[in-house]
Amino acid sequence: MRKALDEPSTRDLVKELEAVVQEILEKHKPISIILAGSAAKSRFVRGLSDIDLLVITEESPSKENRFVLKAVEDVDVEVTVFSLEEVLENVDKNPFVADAIQSGCEIHGNLLETLRKQAKLP
Repeated sequence: MRKALDEPSTRDLVKELEAVVQEILEKHKPISIILAGSAAKSRFVRGLSDIDLLVITEESPSKENRFVLKAVEDVDVEVTVFSLEEVLENVDKNPFVADAIQSGCEIHGNLLETLRKQAKLP
């Protein structure tokens, strides 16, 4: 994650983001966490962008745990939780999931390359 966020506009967020990731690890026991969106593509703009995390778990999350919004400094962190089965079912239906797999940066786990090989994206 430090490498992906090693930009002037995000460098100061790394320590607090690591705390958010640690909280996710403890709460959800994910098999993968993928940094997605503008932060993963080095297009993050402070004041306009948020930080998107796709959390992949073994089991489907409860409704209240599906989406979580956190604040890190002046930046929103959107945490979206899907089971691996849901990711595979939605890779061609959900633009966020597709983008996370195509352009994301895995910050926990070792699943992204396998997902990229399995995904049949345009």
